[in-house]
Amino acid sequence: MRITIPHSRAAAAFLTGLFSSLIHHENFRSSIEGPAMVHALKPTTDLANRIARIYPTLSNGHRRIAAHVMGSPLESATASIEVLAERSGASNATVTRFVRALGYASYAEFRGALSAALRLAMQPVDEFAEALASTQSAYGTFLAAMKTQRTNLEDAISGLDENTVTRIVAAVLAARRIFIIASGASHHVASMLEDGLALYCEAEVVFATARGGPERAFRHLNAAGAGDVAIAISVPRYSRATVELAAHSRAKGATLVALTDGPTSPLAPISDLALFGPARNPLLPNSPTAIFALADALITAVARERPEAVDALKKLSQSLLWTFQH
Repeated sequence: MRITIPHSRAAAAFLTGLFSSLIHHENFRSSIEGPAMVHALKPTTDLANRIARIYPTLSNGHRRIAAHVMGSPLESATASIEVLAERSGASNATVTRFVRALGYASYAEFRGALSAALRLAMQPVDEFAEALASTQSAYGTFLAAMKTQRTNLEDAISGLDENTVTRIVAAVLAARRIFIIASGASHHVASMLEDGLALYCEAEVVFATARGGPERAFRHLNAAGAGDVAIAISVPRYSRATVELAAHSRAKGATLVALTDGPTSPLAPISDLALFGPARNPLLPNSPTAIFALADALITAVARERPEAVDALKKLSQSLLWTFQH
């Protein structure tokens, strides 16, 4: 799916709302502590994708229904067509046309899709509650998390392919510009990668999603082309914005490198090259430990190929000698 940015203010505001909800989409804390997890539809579900895809063509009445469904999915999933019409300020006929515009044959089918989307949205919360119930102690949880991270790192190492790593390092070294795309938990990995690559690469390194939201990122990536590299980072729960921006950069001609948790990630099939770092965690829906390790290894491998950059860094470190504590 490719999102077409609408021209009307209402459509732009709606899609901006969809995208803004993705900024912390991979962060479990914001998901379970804030009301969004319970009361807003997960933006990566099929239903949300359908609404986003056709939103620019919807009438004002249909847009009111879409806004109500996205903002109050639990209420909408249990509402009759009459109740949904009343609460969204529309008529029964308008609701029926809205449902058909989404591609559903009936209101019952629409409610079924909405219920499925809610189950998907609530799954991490249910799993978290089950894990809490089965945990015997804080130390047991701590130890289990450490062991899981060790396994994640071991699996990431065993999954490495020399040819893929060599090609990624060569692409980064040869790039005119390097665009980094990430949000949520992956944002921190991207920030480290940006700092590291900027030290050792001649290319301009741009953290496209660092600030300003997806709209600003799209503007950055519109400049991408042949000779550029885009590095997209995402772990469960995957950011739809990251996937869309990654696909956009590849369509513009950039080589797309994915750092993600496995071949089932939505980034895997659209990337030119990919490195996988499992993101399993005994309680939380993801852990970026292995992804951090992959990013750190990439920086290290690039630095090895740039001895002149290392020399420059040594001179910089010597000039800053008295600013270090040890």
